[in-house]
Amino acid sequence: MSSALIIIDLIEDIVGEHGKSNGSYQQVQLRQIVSRTNQAVAYARIKHIPVIWVKVGFADDYHDIPPYSPLFNTAKQNGALRLSDAGCHWVKGLDVQPEDEVVVKKAVSAFAGNHLSDWLTGRGYQHLLLAGVSSIMAIQSTARQAHDLGFRVTILEDLCAAATLELHQQSMNALIPLAQVITSESWQA
Repeated sequence: MSSALIIIDLIEDIVGEHGKSNGSYQQVQLRQIVSRTNQAVAYARIKHIPVIWVKVGFADDYHDIPPYSPLFNTAKQNGALRLSDAGCHWVKGLDVQPEDEVVVKKAVSAFAGNHLSDWLTGRGYQHLLLAGVSSIMAIQSTARQAHDLGFRVTILEDLCAAATLELHQQSMNALIPLAQVITSESWQA
C-alpha cells in the first residue's frame, strides 16, 4: 500500500516562540516535535515515501478566510497567518526540502481549499501518516476527513501536540476508532 507522510502547520505563527497563534508552542518544545519530525522525514525519504508539508495561510486582506469562522477571524484580528508574512514560514530547524510537496490549506483540515485529496488519489496513495499541530484541531479534522475519503490513516502520536498534554491525549483517544495511533519509532522499526 502506497503511503504519504503529511505534516501539518509547523509554521512560525502556530508553533514559533513569537507566533501570533502559538498555543501549542510549549508542548511542541517539550515533546521535541521539530527534531522528531526531522527524523521521521529522513526515514520517509530513505523509504521513498513522499513528504507533504501543509500549512494554513491567507491573503494579506484575508478575503479567503472562512467568513464565519471565529478561529480565523481571531487570526485576522491578530494579523496572523498571512502567507506573505514570516509567520507563515516553516518553523526554524524544520528540514523542508525542494523535492517535498508544499500545500496551503484555507481552514483547519489539510484538505480544505486545495487539491490535496486529488493529488494523493491521482498518484495512488492510499495510506496517510499524519503529524503536526494541533492534535485537537488540524490532526483530528484531517484524520476524520481522510477516513471519510477512504484513506487508511495512521497518526504518528509523538509528532503531534496541542496546547496541553491532556488535550493531545484526548485527541489521540478520540481518533482510535478512525485511525491507527502509533509512535514514529514504531513506524520506523
